[in-house]
Amino acid sequence: MEKYEVLEQLQPGALGTMLEAELKTGKSAQKKYVIKQVECIDQYQASEALKEAKDLLKLRHSNICIYKELFLTWNNEVSSLFLCLVMQHSGQGDLSALIKEKRQKSEKIRDMVVQRFLGQMVDALFYTHQQNILHRNIKPSNILVTGETSFMLSDFSTETLMKDEMKWKIRVEESSKSWMAPETFGFSFTEKSDIWSLGSVLLDMLTCFVLNAEEITSLLQDIRGDSSCLEGALTLVQNADSSYLPLFPVLFMMLQIEPSMRPSAKDLVDVPFVRECLTFIGDTSVILKKSLPPKITDLLLEGGIGSVLAFMQASWDAEEVQTKGIQQLASFVKDKSAFPQLLKCTEVILFAMKTHVTSLKLQLDGCMLLLEILSQALEQGVVMALDETVASCLLATVRKHSGNEELLSLLCTLLTMVSASEVTAENLRKVGIIPDLLSILRRFLQNEEICFSCCGVLWSLAVSGNSENNEDQAVLEGAVPVTSAVLQEHLQNGAIAESACSALWALSLQGCLTDSDYEPTTALLLEALRMNPERAMLMKNGCLALASFIRVSGVVGALCLLMKEMAQYDEVVLDMLSQKMDKLLSEIKIQFPFSMEIMTLVDATLLKLQK
Repeated sequence: MEKYEVLEQLQPGALGTMLEAELKTGKSAQKKYVIKQVECIDQYQASEALKEAKDLLKLRHSNICIYKELFLTWNNEVSSLFLCLVMQHSGQGDLSALIKEKRQKSEKIRDMVVQRFLGQMVDALFYTHQQNILHRNIKPSNILVTGETSFMLSDFSTETLMKDEMKWKIRVEESSKSWMAPETFGFSFTEKSDIWSLGSVLLDMLTCFVLNAEEITSLLQDIRGDSSCLEGALTLVQNADSSYLPLFPVLFMMLQIEPSMRPSAKDLVDVPFVRECLTFIGDTSVILKKSLPPKITDLLLEGGIGSVLAFMQASWDAEEVQTKGIQQLASFVKDKSAFPQLLKCTEVILFAMKTHVTSLKLQLDGCMLLLEILSQALEQGVVMALDETVASCLLATVRKHSGNEELLSLLCTLLTMVSASEVTAENLRKVGIIPDLLSILRRFLQNEEICFSCCGVLWSLAVSGNSENNEDQAVLEGAVPVTSAVLQEHLQNGAIAESACSALWALSLQGCLTDSDYEPTTALLLEALRMNPERAMLMKNGCLALASFIRVSGVVGALCLLMKEMAQYDEVVLDMLSQKMDKLLSEIKIQFPFSMEIMTLVDATLLKLQK
């Protein structure tokens, strides 16, 4: 806060204090900013909120306020830690002031203003939701009026702070909750919650000339439990002025009590009246879904692979063309005629998946085709290194469809294949996919394919990780208990146990195990080795993981006993020698000369290896 001079304290918000400020640079006519200060209960909450809010810095949309910077600051007066979010200052008022003025005059808001408002807000939500960013607190006071018919979303909230139940109970008045969706009172926030809130604001605008402040507050609270209340209010509006009539069906859609019945921002884009509003505002971030007559699409996709790829690139914004194009490419890949253009096919498919990330069918078909393409490339000894943009695309698909087990199973297999490339593994790590992999594993711990693939990806990412990067280290440390849970669940499945042991070995090498992890992880690895003695790779990686514990875990005796048992299998002996286990045993012998048990086990194993 030292570099800002606070000019005045604005109207306090439900969850924080709003300050008007400018930079202390000594120049005249300084640019003004709004700083929102949110008190955090502890360092952990502050760090989590800051991490989550960082995504707001990348928002660039004409109807979304720009975030300049975020930081944490300690306030000595109240001995508390605050998250500070610095936003652009519009210099004008907010929508609540406009609605209040119109309500006092019993004057309706002009049709053109409402239509432009709806178009701009749907466009802004479409943009943010495409980036997996929710607003969580849409209400009139958080919508700035930047011109007669121009509006801007501001004051986004983070999930960490919005789920602070104690703060909600103590500080937030009931009137401030009027625009919140029914499910958010159980602290469940989704894209559909934003749609409800926008619908509530729209209802407030439409009724400002027929309902007073108390009546609209009561109505907004009532419709959360009984949607029939909405009909009576809209009848009042229609009797007073029927020009708002085309908006009524949109309102009924947005204010469905059950979230699954509510449209998403993408769904709203396809509503004819909303499309008119989007067209009315001109420049939008929404790609209005294009469609071509089926006969023309089929005709243009009948050519060779070159013409199909060209048509898909030319019609990149037509979802139907991309879906059919991927199906057509699959036939070329299947008969191996696509091999000279596999890289080009991969680029076009990934771009289609990125552009139409919400289409489940396109994502499923795209993943299956990419798996086939990568398999053919590997058969020819070609490893495709995918850049950071591609990694971001795959991560967007993972997050958009985080509950679809079928698609995630395909995606995890795909990630296993691409992470074999060090470059791709590094890019996946950079875009922050590890927390998502851990979330998938926790959610689908019973799914053998997902567990096998995710552990393989974790191994690749841990190997490519940088142990000196504190942020990476913290994320990888969280992978240890999850990977252990996978191993515990699938001890009898040799393939998954092998994959999990490899991941734990890599995590151990990166120094990700804490003191409390060593004992349970050691017991788990020993159990996996005892149950799968026929799997040489599992035995090798399990032993290497255990070997990395020697100096700190007190498992030397158990490890020596295990290696003695391993040495009874001829095929494993070769692996032990190739991994220089004899040198490891000799080192153990030097370090523990006073333990007769260890000395006896080491001598017996070395004798077997020497033979």
